[in-house]
Amino acid sequence: MSTTLESKAKSKESSPEPSSSTEPTEGTEPVASSEGTEAATSSEETEPPAAQTAWQAIFSPQFNAYYFYNSETQETTWVNPLQPPESAAGAATTSEASTSQTPGTQPDPSVPHYTALQNAALAQGIDPHLAYLDPSLAASTSSSSVDPSGLPSFQAKFNARTGQFAAMDSRSPAHLSEYERMKRMSEVFFDMAAWEQNLEQERAAEAEGGEKKRKRPSKKDLERFKQQKKLKKIAKTAWLRT
Repeated sequence: MSTTLESKAKSKESSPEPSSSTEPTEGTEPVASSEGTEAATSSEETEPPAAQTAWQAIFSPQFNAYYFYNSETQETTWVNPLQPPESAAGAATTSEASTSQTPGTQPDPSVPHYTALQNAALAQGIDPHLAYLDPSLAASTSSSSVDPSGLPSFQAKFNARTGQFAAMDSRSPAHLSEYERMKRMSEVFFDMAAWEQNLEQERAAEAEGGEKKRKRPSKKDLERFKQQKKLKKIAKTAWLRT
């Protein structure tokens, strides 16, 4: 009996105890689960960078300005597509500010006057930048006609063959017309200005007289005229029958 008890005790001492899976051993770190690892990784990552746009700003030396090119749609534009459009409130504020200006405020009159001088110089074939040196141009701008916007208007002639501006008193193609040639030859012997004035007066008188048309004769009036003509003819030949 004692031999049996000793053998059982030896078997218990030789067999090791099972280790718990839940309790970590000393000196070893606990292994984290996959869910915990993903959460830690997502928290450590920074915010995603902003999406890259397809628009590119390219400098144009010819126009000394930037234009914008879309690498996806191959579109080009001078307007910055990345700049947010102005709000409607800002536009309304601008319109109100423009309308709230006092009626007495007007643009500087020297600006349109200088532009008028340049146009007059260009019409005379003079460099527009030297227009202020010619006092005759200033006199012509003061006597020129004014358009509804308040700016003086001008007329200019140019040579159809060379394209250069010509003087206002230069010859026009109408100078070689038959009427102008006849007028120049007749002015040597007659006063053409007085003759044209008389023609205008006669035409005006005819236009006024045309409004008062004569009354159309009736059938009785025609018979009476024929009878009077017949009596005159008989009276002329009455001495032959005496």
